[in-house]
Amino acid sequence: MYHAVLTQQKVLALQKPCLRLLLTLKPHTRRSIEHRDRNCLFSHKSLVNSTLNNSTMSSDQRADLEKAVTAAGQGHLLDDWGRLSTDQRLQLTADIQEFDLAYVNKSYSASKSVAAEHKKPPQPLQEVTTLQDLGHDNVDAWTKAGYKLIAEGRAAVLLLAGGQGTRLGSSAPKGCYDIGLPSHKSLFQLQAERLIRIQQLAAEAVHGPGAKIRHPVRWYIMTSPSTDAPTKEHFKEHHYFGLDPDQLFFFQQGQLPCLTPEGKIIMASPHALAKAPDGNGGVYLALAKSGALQDMQSHGVEAVDCFAVDNALIKLADPLFLGHCHSHHTDCGARVVAKAHPEEKVGVFACRGAHVEVVEYSEMDPQEAASVDPNTGELRYAWSNVCMHYFSTAFLAAMADHLKQQGQYHIAHKKIPSKDGPVQGVKLELFIFDTFPMAQRVSLMEVARASQFAPVKNAPGSASDSPDTARQAIMSLHQRWVQEAGGSVNSPEGIEVSPGCPMGVRALFSCARARHSRAALTAPCRGGSSDTWMSDMASP
Repeated sequence: MYHAVLTQQKVLALQKPCLRLLLTLKPHTRRSIEHRDRNCLFSHKSLVNSTLNNSTMSSDQRADLEKAVTAAGQGHLLDDWGRLSTDQRLQLTADIQEFDLAYVNKSYSASKSVAAEHKKPPQPLQEVTTLQDLGHDNVDAWTKAGYKLIAEGRAAVLLLAGGQGTRLGSSAPKGCYDIGLPSHKSLFQLQAERLIRIQQLAAEAVHGPGAKIRHPVRWYIMTSPSTDAPTKEHFKEHHYFGLDPDQLFFFQQGQLPCLTPEGKIIMASPHALAKAPDGNGGVYLALAKSGALQDMQSHGVEAVDCFAVDNALIKLADPLFLGHCHSHHTDCGARVVAKAHPEEKVGVFACRGAHVEVVEYSEMDPQEAASVDPNTGELRYAWSNVCMHYFSTAFLAAMADHLKQQGQYHIAHKKIPSKDGPVQGVKLELFIFDTFPMAQRVSLMEVARASQFAPVKNAPGSASDSPDTARQAIMSLHQRWVQEAGGSVNSPEGIEVSPGCPMGVRALFSCARARHSRAALTAPCRGGSSDTWMSDMASP
């Protein structure tokens, strides 16, 4: 069933004939149009209710609405109906019909039951492929398998990009943020250019030097109601950073109504429900509802690399990780990093019984979190969850089907703005890793923090996880690349190497020395806060 999703402005816009025509199209046709027209007013959630094609409701439609809310024990949603204008009634109707009220009730009841259950204490996790375990033969075999997945279009990437840069001092989507690199590229641009590069590397690894990209990697980008339009505009304004627009699939994260502790839906105003995002774990249902999951299946995607928008060092579609997981027939997996210190506020992977799950730092006793294995001297709970996940397409589909029947959400007690002022209420949230215990095969692989993880979460100037620390992490990594290739860097801040570099760093130096020219170094690399180019480097 397709539910209506309208703001008051969108309701008023229905007066336009072209938009009324859009509503009359069959859902699959409309989604196709919406996917191609990236400025379309409507999201992928379809707007099929005939009620919204008219400026008034019939008495029968009004009776049906009242019957539905009463049956769900939510009759108070219509308490102010008699005082609402026609447009306000339409918005309230759209808000109510956005949700399956029976599902909301059932999910809240199930979530309370789960929260009340006594959980077994977690146990340290042993099954992790560490950096020491990565022998040369395994690395070569898994990387080759990963490149083959990418080159044949059987791998895709999934970006969680619903957040705004509020803590960074920006109202724009976090992916639009410039962390202050010499190139001034946004996080979105860094990711897009890395995707272009991995496509080319995979094509050449499988089909030979200079091979053309035969299957562009599909990029699924989950936004939120607040970031959807500006994210699409950012990509369009920058010509999709050189990507083929058809390989991108934008879709929105879901929402759920905010509830009182008794399970009654809170009214934000007399004509609007209080709503909140359903957490990044809402990605499973959002993939299904938007048509993204069907798109994956129709393009033959088998393996999905998933990551968060605020990791400035993310290695998209890492062929080693993809090949490792796919070769082990993994349902879901994760790249993990060793905890920086015992008190680091990160969730860690652990076991409960036979299942792998993530235990949040707030759930663990501080002494237990800091406990050390006497045999190794290492932390017992050492492996951090940094939101770099792998999913088989089959597992994504299975989890979407499971959650359609009944959600089991985390219950967050919050002050909720309402028509009567702030009230104590409940938000229902699902985390993306909540499904891990349902997997039959889970793979965890250690990666080096310094080369793959630089979060951008805190305000500029913060001592950790800030734009400054992320920028330094990138430029320090790229400086090591140059030094390993035989070069040196004059800038004390390091250097930035563009993902679009047409050859390896070592080959770049060889080319420059052969020509006795530094000009070949200027295009792909920059260094220093004053936008110093790589030609300021001295090669040996």
